[in-house]
Amino acid sequence: MICRISVFWEDEAGFSTRQVGLLENRSLSGVSICVPEPMAIGTKVNIRGKLRELAGIVLYCRPKGSEYLVDIQLDERDLGWAAFGAGL
Repeated sequence: MICRISVFWEDEAGFSTRQVGLLENRSLSGVSICVPEPMAIGTKVNIRGKLRELAGIVLYCRPKGSEYLVDIQLDERDLGWAAFGAGL
């Protein structure tokens, strides 16, 4: 289920920020991604894969080796789940 993603958000100063990482886990209501830098809890993000983009909010961020595992709750249940499966 692991696939490459990009995650976008605005930092506290209003600047657009981007990290490239891996989608590690997927459900109808959330995703877990692995990225090189930590992300603040409560950050609103857009996650973009090859096929589409989803929006959500960072719920949790913890170290995973030299990277960070970030859990994101989606803004809306992913109704495209049946068509796209676990990938983005």
